[in-house]
This record gives sequence, C-alpha cells and structure tokens, in this order.
Amino acid sequence: MKKKIYLIQPTYHNRDGRLLKGQTVFMHALALPALSRTVPREWQKEFCFEYFEDVNYNTDASVVGITSMGYDVLHGCEIAEAFKNRGKIVLYGGHQAQFSEDSLESVADAVVHGHPSRDDMASILGDAESGRLAPKYRCGFDINFPFDYSVLSRKRARFMPVVTSVGCRNRCEYCCTAAMYGGRYHLRDLDSVLADLRAVRRRTRCAAFVDANLYNDRDYLMRLCSRMIKQNLRLRWGAQSTIDVGEDPEILRLLRKAGCRILFIGLESINQEGLNWLGKRYLARRYGELIRRIREAKIAVAGFFMLGLDGDDGSSYETLFDFIHESRVSIPILNLLLPVPGTRMFERLKREGRLLVESPDGFLRNSPVYNTSCNRCLFLPKNMTVSQAEHGYLELGRRLFSFPEMLRRSAVSNPLLAAAVFVMNLDLRSKTRAVAAGHNGA
Repeated sequence: MKKKIYLIQPTYHNRDGRLLKGQTVFMHALALPALSRTVPREWQKEFCFEYFEDVNYNTDASVVGITSMGYDVLHGCEIAEAFKNRGKIVLYGGHQAQFSEDSLESVADAVVHGHPSRDDMASILGDAESGRLAPKYRCGFDINFPFDYSVLSRKRARFMPVVTSVGCRNRCEYCCTAAMYGGRYHLRDLDSVLADLRAVRRRTRCAAFVDANLYNDRDYLMRLCSRMIKQNLRLRWGAQSTIDVGEDPEILRLLRKAGCRILFIGLESINQEGLNWLGKRYLARRYGELIRRIREAKIAVAGFFMLGLDGDDGSSYETLFDFIHESRVSIPILNLLLPVPGTRMFERLKREGRLLVESPDGFLRNSPVYNTSCNRCLFLPKNMTVSQAEHGYLELGRRLFSFPEMLRRSAVSNPLLAAAVFVMNLDLRSKTRAVAAGHNGA
C-alpha cells in the first residue's frame, strides 16, 4: 500500500443544506498541526481544511484521517463513507469521537480516542499497513512535541492558535470538556509550547491560547509567562480563564507583561442559583469586583453568559443587561443553555423529561447553535416558556449591541485594544442581527 495519509478537518451543512465555506476564520483549529507532527517521516501527508477548500476525493492516499470537534461530525461521516466506498482505510478521531462512537463505527475502519502521540500514530498506521487495524484505539494525552504550523495560513485567520493543556480542573454540569476529562487536565512541556510560540511569531503578532482554562495550574502559568517575557516574543494574545484569576494580582501582572490583552471568561450567570445549578463553584456576588481588578491590570474581559437557567425568570435579562453595562464587560457573548449530548446536564434534563430534542443527532443537525451562538431553546426552562427564553435572548442582544453600548464597552486605555474590542463587538452585532432575522423567518 502507498504510505500516504490524507488528514481532513470537515466543515458542516448550514440549515439550507449548503456546506459552510469562507475565506477567513477567527482562529484555526489545532487538530491538523498536532496530527501532522505525529505522522512517521516515511509517510507522505496531504491536508484539507474543508472550510477553505474542497475535499479531494481522488487523492492517492491509502489512509484517510478525519477529525471532528462536534458540529462537523455528521458531514464528517458522509466524507468517511465516501472514502470507504472508494476502498480507502478511514480513521476517525477528534473531540467528538467520544460522544458519537456509535455513529462512527459504521463509517470508519477505526475510531481513535484521545490525543495520538507519535508512537500511537506509528502503531496505528503500522496496523493499517499490515491489515491488522483494530476497530478502536484509546490514546493518552501526549502532546509534548512542537506542532506543525506550516499547515496553517496566517492570511486565513485573525489569530494563530496555541495550546498549553488539555482538560480543565472544573467539572461544570454543562461542559463537554468536563464530560471528557472529569475535572482533570494535562499540561504540555514548556519547551514544546515555546517552540510553538516562536513558530507563531514568525507568522504574526496575534495569538490565542485555546486551552479550556489557561489558569488550570498557577505555577505552570507563572513559568510560561516568565519565559515568554524573557524571550521577548512581543506577541499580543488572548486566552480562556476562570474568573478567580482576578484574585491573583501577581498572575495578572505577568499576563499583561507577557502580552495578554484579553481574557475570555465563562461567567455564565450572575445569579448564584444559576451557578449552583450549572455546577460552577464561584460566587456571583464577587464577579463585579474581580472584573474590575482584571480591567485595572489593563486586560479586557470577554464574558460568556448562559440564559434560560433554572435560576432565571423574565426579569433576569434586565438584571444581566445592567450588570454588563455597569461592569463594562468588553465583549458579552450570549447563549441560551445548550444541553450537549454526553454532558451531565443533557442526562439530567433527559431524566426530567425537559429535552425538546432527544436524539443526539438532532442537536448536531441544528448547526446554527454550534456555528455562532446557542440561540434556540432546546429544553423546557423552569420559570419561563421556550418563547420567553428566546425572545429575552434576542432582545438582550439587540440592546447590548447598540452602538452606544459597544462604544462604551470599547473605551479602554490602549487604542489598539479598543479598536480590536470594537471590531469584535461589531462582529457579534452582525451575528446577533442574523440570528434575529433567522428567528423572525422561522
């Protein structure tokens, strides 16, 4: 057999049935750069980011590897089936493999779980070559090697991705990361991360850490920032973090000095009952003060908020608007709670008979909730109707993304950061208006 593998990151179908395509993305996924580095040297490689280009169904590769994050898994199955019909060996992995294993078994020769190391990939491809491929491979979390950034185009993404860890120390009820890692996380060695950062710096000054939580391990984060400062990388970057980073002035100082300009924080609810229901261990009454401390460190805050929770009622939208206005969260990201299949929240609402879409594939086919924001209420709220939850979400978005509110939130001391924040708000305004139009046309 020809020693060549074709690695594919699928796109997905919009509600109108067309494949979502484009010229640029906010940020690349890291699956293909990571996988590329694991492929043995004697194997040739071909890549496809389907969002940018068409799948080459005439490839001469003998093995096809497909990786899915979630919403793209259904179309990924179509691609897998097409290649199997052409006599190719199909490997299927990625984040979604754990939650969609039953669907993948019929279209893939092998389902790969976890993060394949170089030894794992050599073993899998060796089995494929010898005709001894197992139906399932469970890999660990070895990503302690520099990724292959040559497969990414800096012209197609606003921010280049970097990762320091997989998993998260928290176990929130709604989170698929918690469902996969069970409150555990695995850190990459710093030499690999710094090698990636240098590769990014050769392409751009704008980066984004894609960890579920950059503040998983305080000592590790201090060493990372110190090495970034010492190497004078001069990157400007953002990351996801938990709100308790606001309790840590030393870390905030190091983050800023290392180039951090914005933190994306899952605040979710300003109602303590809602936080408790979600399994988040933070205090809502502390949010305002901690956001202020982060802002005082000259780091902007982008806040994720969930609506329709059991602690919410019709007045919650007005209360949340006031909070965002007063605390000046730079970028508010609104979502109706999405009970993702595989999470404890999904199972709880299913037991309570509150799911409006019981089939996991039904959630995946509702692609707009994965594409931009979770804008459909796919469960029965406790203290309001589905219609009230959706209407409140749309009205809150309309008010938050008015030009006066966006200008107020973008007023930070750094003019470049202010411009970047305003552009991101403009992007969210556009998506919010498109979502509203979709609801009105439904």
